[in-house]
Amino acid sequence: MKRKIKFSLMIGCFLLFFLILFHFSISASDSINLEELLQTIIEEKTVVTNVYEVINLGNFFFSEQLYMPALDEYVKALQIDPSNKIALINLSYTFFKMDDFDKALEQLVPLKEDDIAYAYYIRGMIFKEQRKLEEAIAQYEKVVELVPNHPQLYSELGQLYLDNHQLVKANKRFIEMGYCKYRSPIMEKLVAYQPNAYCYLHLGNYYRNNGELEQAQEAYQRATQFDDDPRSIALAYFYRGEINLKDHSYDRAIIEKELAQKVYPLGGHQFTFNSFAEALIEIGDQYYHNGILPEALTHYQLATNLANKPDILAEAHYKKGLTYYRSQDYENALREAETALALNPEYLSDRQRLIDLLIANSWSNITKK
Repeated sequence: MKRKIKFSLMIGCFLLFFLILFHFSISASDSINLEELLQTIIEEKTVVTNVYEVINLGNFFFSEQLYMPALDEYVKALQIDPSNKIALINLSYTFFKMDDFDKALEQLVPLKEDDIAYAYYIRGMIFKEQRKLEEAIAQYEKVVELVPNHPQLYSELGQLYLDNHQLVKANKRFIEMGYCKYRSPIMEKLVAYQPNAYCYLHLGNYYRNNGELEQAQEAYQRATQFDDDPRSIALAYFYRGEINLKDHSYDRAIIEKELAQKVYPLGGHQFTFNSFAEALIEIGDQYYHNGILPEALTHYQLATNLANKPDILAEAHYKKGLTYYRSQDYENALREAETALALNPEYLSDRQRLIDLLIANSWSNITKK
């Protein structure tokens, strides 16, 4: 019996060992696929948006009285979850704030349950604004049934009765209000939000898209103060850098770009400053052709600091080499030419002869020394 148990244990261990080997062999063969998957995740190509993150962003915009972007976020939330009551009610409330009463009421149509106090409350506020006092009072009375002992509701309902010349009922509600303990405003919880880097990043994007760059910079700066969302923080640094580039604050832009890459490795061509690097090369060319070599060199150097694509980097180093050569700094000319060739020899094939000549002339002058 002991032999059988021992033999069974040996077989079990052998099978376990074989399965481990098989697992590692698969893992090794799929390592490239795993790296590709990780890169896909890093570049955020497969992101499943949380509906409550979207609502939180909408509430954040709402708190800033930016109703159009708030509305956009609530619509987006309903696209993710069409039955989400919070998104529906907040969408209606946003339309109310924008004085679009018809659309505000339209959003409340699907909310037919008796326990939706917020829907009755919004309808009541709309009727109150339209001076339909009887309809407003009917809606407020339903809210009071569902949310009793709320001083804000008693106060507003009492005022409605007073405006409708129903003094006895108005007095009753005001007396009831006096016995109520303080409670937070009825809509407060529904539009509450948690500020985070994601919120301030999108606030910055809103201001930037509207050309309000000072407010955008401030919002992006606020985003970088958080530590819960590295990607949003990196994007905030990156977009700050873009604004700095447009203001010709090149050194500051480079710092922001480096901070972005340090916080989170942003993938994709849209998160580079290549277009700005190309513009700087063109500016450098103007200085070069006008014989203002120090300024040309400065702009080519800035381009090398900003560019990510090998062909643009090669172009910038190539132009630096020409500028050094024209300035009779042959040692640096040689270094830049060789760097350009090393970065992208195929792209520069049409200039090969010129670069070879540059290297030969530079080398000749270096050896003469």
